[in-house]
Amino acid sequence: MSGFTMLPDLYFTGGRHDWSDARRLPREGLAQALVDSRNRTLAWLSAFGAARRGWIVPRQYDADPPLWTLGHLAWHAEWWCLRDVQWQERAGVLLPVPAAPALLDGADEWFDPERIGPDARWEVALPDVAALKHYAASVLDAVLRRIALLPDDGDDTLYPFRRALQHEDAQIERIAALLQALAMAPDDPALTRPPVSVPDAGTLQFPGGRFTQGWGEPDGFAMPDELPAQPTYVPAFEIDAAPVTNAQYLEFVDDGGYERPNWWSPAGRQWLMTQERSAPRYWERHAQTRAWMAQRFDTLRTLNPDEAVRHVTLYEAQAWCAWAGRRLPDEAEWEMAAVQNRGGFRWGMVREWTATPYEPYAGFADVPSHPGPGDSEMQARFGLCQAVRGACFVGPTRLRHARARLALAPEEDAAFVGFRTCAL
Repeated sequence: MSGFTMLPDLYFTGGRHDWSDARRLPREGLAQALVDSRNRTLAWLSAFGAARRGWIVPRQYDADPPLWTLGHLAWHAEWWCLRDVQWQERAGVLLPVPAAPALLDGADEWFDPERIGPDARWEVALPDVAALKHYAASVLDAVLRRIALLPDDGDDTLYPFRRALQHEDAQIERIAALLQALAMAPDDPALTRPPVSVPDAGTLQFPGGRFTQGWGEPDGFAMPDELPAQPTYVPAFEIDAAPVTNAQYLEFVDDGGYERPNWWSPAGRQWLMTQERSAPRYWERHAQTRAWMAQRFDTLRTLNPDEAVRHVTLYEAQAWCAWAGRRLPDEAEWEMAAVQNRGGFRWGMVREWTATPYEPYAGFADVPSHPGPGDSEMQARFGLCQAVRGACFVGPTRLRHARARLALAPEEDAAFVGFRTCAL
């Protein structure tokens, strides 16, 4: 179960290509991307082995169990792409009603995130690994066959399939974060290859001006929280050319940053009081040399000073900024810098905290939507989470887009998230 065979080319028009714009993939490109995404998922999940006992892992408060994740990814793709879900009014409430049953009996109760919460996912009794792999394979095969028979490459026609691809690609980062938390690694060492180092690259000056934030293109795929586009004005700003590095963050640590409350916000101090931290998550001192080490999946390595610092909370990023006399960029500044890319704005190594709370864009309620699983969870994050930008080295490059948004709780440090700063 390491991969899937593509459908013959005769099902599609045109030949194979390397499509550079993942948000405008036509049918054949989308089919290839879905296969690639599933292969990546299974490659990361290979760390848990073939027997069920390998998939039973210690409970993590900031992750989903691996067996549930495999079943959920299959269920999610099936719900969006195969079950012809219609919204019907019942007792004055609009409810999604699938026209077809799931390919696996019980899948709706087990894997619908609207029905089973994060805690229950660790308690539910699921089928064995082989059954869920078979379910995942069957769903993907059916999705590919459905794609082959689509009438056109229109955005509305392809939206469910693009949405399924985006979801599985994003879940790969969560699987990687779980392995990192468990000090485990997938069988393929290339998947955990460290990101490109970013030694201090200086700062960039942006004159600001009128800017359209969010997805404003007339075609292509966008997530609901990227809509509608927001005309805005951004004052001139100075921003780091690259994320803050381990070396830069270590200066804060060595200066007693975790022992001096004056650098921390009230919420940050409250968080720090509940932790036994003197450095970011996964950092530790070598017992003999006292050199700083970092747990990188299943290996303890000497801390690379030039890598982007990662696995830091919003509170830690804010404290470093206060110590350094800098600030986090707001969402519009980050997006303008990434879109305009003047002078070499370097990103894609880690997700990046911003100074902006995660909120819907103005007019969000008026956006035509394709409601489905995950949308209510997205909306539940509005006002409670912080907006995060950028892309992560463990995820597929398809996820790298300057308009993409992510929401994380301020105390989140399991994700591969770091930060860059702006001048005050």
